[in-house]
Amino acid sequence: MTDFQRKCPLCNGGVLVRSRSNNSGYTFYFWKKPWKLKFFDFGIERVYPWACMGCGVVLLYLERLPAIAEEYRTAAEPSTAASGAPAPI
Repeated sequence: MTDFQRKCPLCNGGVLVRSRSNNSGYTFYFWKKPWKLKFFDFGIERVYPWACMGCGVVLLYLERLPAIAEEYRTAAEPSTAASGAPAPI
């Protein structure tokens, strides 16, 4: 398999083929990270459409999913603001 082909998770036999680009005309396909709320960091990840040659479904895949999942895990951890408080006397 190349980087532009995957197995379809829905029909379990079809081949998913990736689109050449992540846009169609003037429309970009993207996914926004819900945990990114910084001023200049919009948290936008571009996604590519993948079409199944067996069942005809079109799926959008995040290419950087492992990195995004790790970023989510670190953002979901409870903050350590309580450890910055001074110790009681």
